[in-house]
Amino acid sequence: MKLRDHHASCHGSNPNRPDGGEWTHAMVLHDGSTVYADSAAEIVEEMMPGYDCLDAAEREDARCRHAARTAALVQQILMDRAGLEGGFDAEDAHQAPLAQILSTDKSLSLTLELPQHPGEPADWLPSVPLVLLVSSYAPFTEHPRIGGNVLWIDPMSDESYLASLNATGVFSYWAATPALAGHDN
Repeated sequence: MKLRDHHASCHGSNPNRPDGGEWTHAMVLHDGSTVYADSAAEIVEEMMPGYDCLDAAEREDARCRHAARTAALVQQILMDRAGLEGGFDAEDAHQAPLAQILSTDKSLSLTLELPQHPGEPADWLPSVPLVLLVSSYAPFTEHPRIGGNVLWIDPMSDESYLASLNATGVFSYWAATPALAGHDN
């Protein structure tokens, strides 16, 4: 069971379930509405209509596709914030290579290395975080994870997906109990 509240800020408190109990999951969506639900999957369904009709493999694939689009959106928001704070200018010729890396298709795996150490993985050090998908790196692919200032979006389960979106600072997700990695409600 779930409820989408378009007026959360108007009543100043979280609504109760129809039976009087409390919701165990809540997420503020891009349009400012808040979804209250009994499971993480119900919130993901609100983000991806038709999700509840998919089998487990189709759900994982749908989350990965959605995560790639969402990661690109989060990356752009972080770049815009850095630009407003004066620490990043995508139009600056010196920062154009950085902007190109930040804007790379999020469904792809990246490998970073320093010119003086070819073949040796390098960390992401710029102040603008690099947003990547867990599903594009080890242990899910042969590509090693990139260290440093990286925000990882994890579409491998409903709970890990929502928790990782929350960790970006762009979304707000809350669960009554800590999410168990790899387990869907």
